[in-house]
Order: sequence, then structure tokens, then C-alpha cells
Amino acid sequence: MSLNIKAFETLGMVTLVTPPSMMNPEKISFTLVNLKENEKNYFAKELNKLFPNDNVVVYIYNLSGEKGWINLAMSKSKYILINKDSPVWVSELAPESKTYFIDEEQSVEKAFEKIQNESTK
Repeated sequence: MSLNIKAFETLGMVTLVTPPSMMNPEKISFTLVNLKENEKNYFAKELNKLFPNDNVVVYIYNLSGEKGWINLAMSKSKYILINKDSPVWVSELAPESKTYFIDEEQSVEKAFEKIQNESTK
């Protein structure tokens, strides 16, 4: 005799990773570099809109140093959001094809619009 078990639709989980911890992401992952608090809040809202059912790994980098950690986090991430005021060496580590610079002209919302357009192609 088999049981009929209904699987409930659930929202995805977000895992935050900070130095020195590291993990391998599933499908969707971000590295946030030196984002301001209000930018992180916008990021959370946009993440909930665009990837509500996905399990997402978010690497958060707000320190100076830890060059090996940030390099590894960027290599594992599908998307990288960097505050334009970050040190130059951080920007140089980031692969251009998956990096979005955040400043007064390029907001987190605009970065997510680009990400959404790219993911639907």
C-alpha cells in the first residue's frame, strides 16, 4: 500500500557566507562586495522577487584583506555586485562578464533588471 504524500511548495533558502567560511553553491549565487546597508536591503527585496523559489548562496565581503577568500567567492558566484567605491584590487579580481558595479547611476534594482534580462535569454 502506498501513501499519497503531497509535496508543499516552499520558498527557497538563502545561505549567507562570510570570511573565513566557504561553501559550494547550487545554481544561483552572488558575491556582494562592500555594499551599503540600504543597498543590501534592496538586494534582499530584489532577490525575493527574481529568485523566490531558488536556494541561493550569498557571499558577503565587507573587509579589507582576505584576498584569497574574495577571489574564491567570486569564482564560485554566478553574479557579483561591487560597490564602485571598493578598492581597485577587488574590482580587478572580478570577471567582467558577471560583475555589476553599484553606484549612484547603477542601482541594485538596475543590476537586477540586467540579471533578469540575461537569465531570460
